[in-house]
Amino acid sequence: MPYKWVPTILVERCTGCGRCVEACGPKCLDIVGGTAVLARPDRCGREEHCFAPCQDDAIHISWVWMTGDESVGRWLSTRSASGVLEPEEV
Repeated sequence: MPYKWVPTILVERCTGCGRCVEACGPKCLDIVGGTAVLARPDRCGREEHCFAPCQDDAIHISWVWMTGDESVGRWLSTRSASGVLEPEEV
């Protein structure tokens, strides 16, 4: 199971200011319904520019299970000789 290092948005903290959207080089984020969303996770690289401008501490970068082009961004493979491990067990 692959995990990708991507921004996660805490909806209860997001004010929809758009600073993260402006800072995101690959243009992965959008404001939808007054809240930031990861609209294009396939474009997300390893820049991590989106969370620094957030004054509300609404964006955190974490490992999220997903599929996609593993040549773009930072990925974690949890496969082992004995089977599949969860990231916290690696």
